[in-house]
Amino acid sequence: MSNSEDAVRQIAALARAGQLNAAAIQVIDALARNPGDPVLSALGGAVEFHRGQFKRAIPYLEAALQHKPNDLTIRINLAESHFHEGDNAASLRLCEEAIALADPSLRLARLGAHLAQELEDFPLAVRLYRHLVKQDAKDWSLWNNLGNALGFAGDHDGAVEALQKAIALAPDSQPIRINLGNALIDAGRGDDAEAVLTQAGKDFSDDPAPFLSLFNLYRLVGREDDAYAAIVEAARRAPDDASIQSDHGQEAARRNLYDEAEAAFEAAVRLDPKLGPPYVGLASVYERMNRELELEPLRVRAEAAGTDAQSMSYIDALRFKRAEAFDDAFAALEAAGDVIVPGRKHHLRGIMLDRLGKYDDAFEAFTSMNEHWQADPSMPAERARQYREMIVSSTDVLTPEWLQNWTPALPLKDRSTPIFIVGFPRSGTTLLDTMLMADPRVRVLEEEPFLVQAEQELGGVEALAVATEDQIRVAREGYFERAASVSKLEADSIIVDKHPMHLNKVPVALRLFPDARFVLAMRHPCDVLLSCYITNFRINSAMANFLDLNDAAALYDLTFTNWEKARGLFDMPVATIVYERLVEDTQGQLEPVFDWLGLQWPGKAFDHTKAARARGTVATASYAQVTEPIYSRAKGRWTKYRRHLERIHPVLAPWIERYGYDF
Repeated sequence: MSNSEDAVRQIAALARAGQLNAAAIQVIDALARNPGDPVLSALGGAVEFHRGQFKRAIPYLEAALQHKPNDLTIRINLAESHFHEGDNAASLRLCEEAIALADPSLRLARLGAHLAQELEDFPLAVRLYRHLVKQDAKDWSLWNNLGNALGFAGDHDGAVEALQKAIALAPDSQPIRINLGNALIDAGRGDDAEAVLTQAGKDFSDDPAPFLSLFNLYRLVGREDDAYAAIVEAARRAPDDASIQSDHGQEAARRNLYDEAEAAFEAAVRLDPKLGPPYVGLASVYERMNRELELEPLRVRAEAAGTDAQSMSYIDALRFKRAEAFDDAFAALEAAGDVIVPGRKHHLRGIMLDRLGKYDDAFEAFTSMNEHWQADPSMPAERARQYREMIVSSTDVLTPEWLQNWTPALPLKDRSTPIFIVGFPRSGTTLLDTMLMADPRVRVLEEEPFLVQAEQELGGVEALAVATEDQIRVAREGYFERAASVSKLEADSIIVDKHPMHLNKVPVALRLFPDARFVLAMRHPCDVLLSCYITNFRINSAMANFLDLNDAAALYDLTFTNWEKARGLFDMPVATIVYERLVEDTQGQLEPVFDWLGLQWPGKAFDHTKAARARGTVATASYAQVTEPIYSRAKGRWTKYRRHLERIHPVLAPWIERYGYDF
């Protein structure tokens, strides 16, 4: 009841006639004469609500609700007014679960479910959506929302079930198909997810979303080639999306496809000149390609475009690092925040702290880097274990009895036999192959998997013994075809196949090329393993071993066990280049090896830094070092980290003694 019945009737009549502005004025006048009247307040709130003046409606409705807390219309109007004004928390408080479940209009339950999900109260969202689908089981959007809420709540099987019901009701809905694919990924049903998302990619031919989800799936299960193909397709479908173009660039850079990465980053900058990630990506590409002189112009571009300060700080960090101003580089990196992934940032911090002589802090940063990558969903620790087991199996095959079964294989007649550079990672193999490039006939294969592929084609290590001459010929032809696809081969070209982990591939190398010669790069085992531990490798199954010092030491032991067993079995020709001697007497160490390999020694004109820059992109972790003059600062670096390496000394001790080193 109201003391202003006449005013209420007049306002209601104006509202029913659609004269909301006039009704709003009448409300103000009536409340001035009857302040606090709950009916007038409720009516005023309704008028303002329906004319879209939600901010005006709120005080009216709050006053009315104080008098009538159980009035669903007032509560709903007030909750929706707060929602329209962006106060989701206030709105959700009005969608009290017991009241929402009792609302026959379902407006409070719908709003409450949506807001609970937005505010990450997923259990409440699930309860409200379950109530809603009971009332309207034919509403595909409710099933879709329930599925998403269940997924966020951790019930991935329930999410899949709800989304499948949504799909049954709306089979042509693209968002639901993507949601189902993502839910299947979360539920560990990768094959089903791949099928759903692949079909969605076919059905929605212009939509990048299915391929973005496939990219995430493939990364999760370690299918890196498929992951890259997916992000490339997503970028193709979204030429106007700067963020997707930038993501494409990041993935291309991870695969050392720097030209492709640079093009993608430039496309992103053209689309959104202020966007920070592509500038960060370009800076990394320039630094990675030894184009450090382009960092300053890039910074000028970024600043002119109004890029965020953190992205520019990262560019500064790389500029100062290359200038060896490590105090400034460290400060700039800290100011860069999280513009790069934690693994990369921890790595850069470690490098700078090492150069500043803060070795314990540096080791802590490198450990943080490795811990970050250990948590990768592709299970690097498990992949590392499987890789070590593969080496054990290959080593067990290498017996005199197995070798006696080898069928004859003739040496090459129409080509130069490849030279194989091997050596545990971070032993100086990249420096060595760069030096061999002083002979213009040399074509370096830089850590290409061609020997592994040939081994697979021949049926694995055990089958090498019984490979026929035709099989060997086909495998050779495949090897040279692959080599020609990555390097221009002339009639007189000499392939230098450099791959550290081909220490484990002596049998297949000799099966293809019986007269092959090997160059072994040797370095103090402690320096090697420290360098592997502190390097930010791309985490394939082999490099995953370097995320843990114990795994790294185990891999070293297994790898050299395999190498020495193969060397004793085959008695193949090997030249050993000792890193510590190479950096002290480059000519004295290299000139005899050039002569032994039949390569042209360049004499006093030899300049490996010029050769390194001329070769273009260096795809290995030594990209920066090989463009520098020969230095000895890495010699004996391990002694600065002695206490951190003590736990792996027992594993390394036999090899340290065998190769003439000491502790």
